[in-house]
Amino acid sequence: MADSGDSPTKAAQYRHDDGSVEIVFAVDDGRVLTVREYPDEETFETATGSAAYVGQHEGVSDLPGVEAFEEADES
Repeated sequence: MADSGDSPTKAAQYRHDDGSVEIVFAVDDGRVLTVREYPDEETFETATGSAAYVGQHEGVSDLPGVEAFEEADES
C-alpha cells in the first residue's frame, strides 16, 4: 500500500497510475473488499483482460447507485 503506512481501513481511497480509483469498502479477518472505478471502458478491459469472469455478485445489488458516490469524487 503506497504511502498509507497503516493497514487498510474502511473508506481509505487510492488513485492508481491507470487513472482508476479504489476505495476500501470493508476489512474483516485480514480480507479486504474494495470498490474500484475506472476512468473508461478501455482501461477496465485492459485491467481485467486476463481475469476470469465468474458471474455477478448478488450482494452488490443492495449497494446504492452511483449517484450516492458522485459528491465524493469531487474531493
